[in-house]
Amino acid sequence: MDNAENAVAEELDLAPVREILDGYPSISRRYMIPMLQDVQAHYRFLPEEALEMVMDELGITKAQLFGVVSFYPQLRTTEPGKYIIKLCYGTACFVKGADVIGDKIHEKHHIKPGETDATKLFTLETASCLGNCGAAPMALIGDDTYNTIDPENTFEILGRYKLDEDVPEETTAE
Repeated sequence: MDNAENAVAEELDLAPVREILDGYPSISRRYMIPMLQDVQAHYRFLPEEALEMVMDELGITKAQLFGVVSFYPQLRTTEPGKYIIKLCYGTACFVKGADVIGDKIHEKHHIKPGETDATKLFTLETASCLGNCGAAPMALIGDDTYNTIDPENTFEILGRYKLDEDVPEETTAE
């Protein structure tokens, strides 16, 4: 961790974690997953300091906590990019070019599933199914849905997203 990251880590406001924990009927292991989901919803990932607080409050070991965190792929311990790309790799999407789309994302942004690009613009995730096989191949980018993607349009679609701007207005199906 460099000095800038250390400074950010030292300044993490844990008051939201306290509010989240206090919002449950009891501090109990039975609420651990919803607590972690709520913490992640606030920070976009699970910062180490927040996990330590949850661990201490629940009276569990690091191994017990990470046994849960590592089991659920939607729980993240590293900060994701501004936009999370969920690329469907279900049978219909794969047959229609999801792997080509994945290759193009890797070519342009140098990331594979589970990774975030160096600029923190994109994090790539894959899904076994996004529930719309008739519109294969498909992907979700942030809150936007792309259906029947022509793999040759991958760069054009990704080019719509910037670090310093809001999501583009026109994000219709491809």
